[in-house]
Amino acid sequence: MTPFQARKWLPGILFLSAQLINTVYELTLDTRTISWAPHTTQVYYTIEAFQNGVAWDKQTIEARYGIAQSHWEAHSQGNLRRLVLAVETTKPGNPDSVRIHYRRNAAPEQTYIWKASR
Repeated sequence: MTPFQARKWLPGILFLSAQLINTVYELTLDTRTISWAPHTTQVYYTIEAFQNGVAWDKQTIEARYGIAQSHWEAHSQGNLRRLVLAVETTKPGNPDSVRIHYRRNAAPEQTYIWKASR
């Protein structure tokens, strides 16, 4: 291969490498930046809210957060955390705590807990 042929292939190799590195980065972290496959992550979740130790019913949770109580999200679990934080900082009548049980693709289940500061 001559130096001219190598220079001809270099931009393509660099672009492909950048795509591969970005894909690995996207799959390992809680982020969704520009990518050729932005919906490679599914987060299955359940949201629970509690007031004085009593769980809120499904309809109240869905009305407060604007999403299903138990479903899946096509992006990251960070979206769910930011949604809960945004609702609880702007709407009155906060619960004592909110728990989100989530599982990213086939990973083990994790829990995020938001507590009201009283």
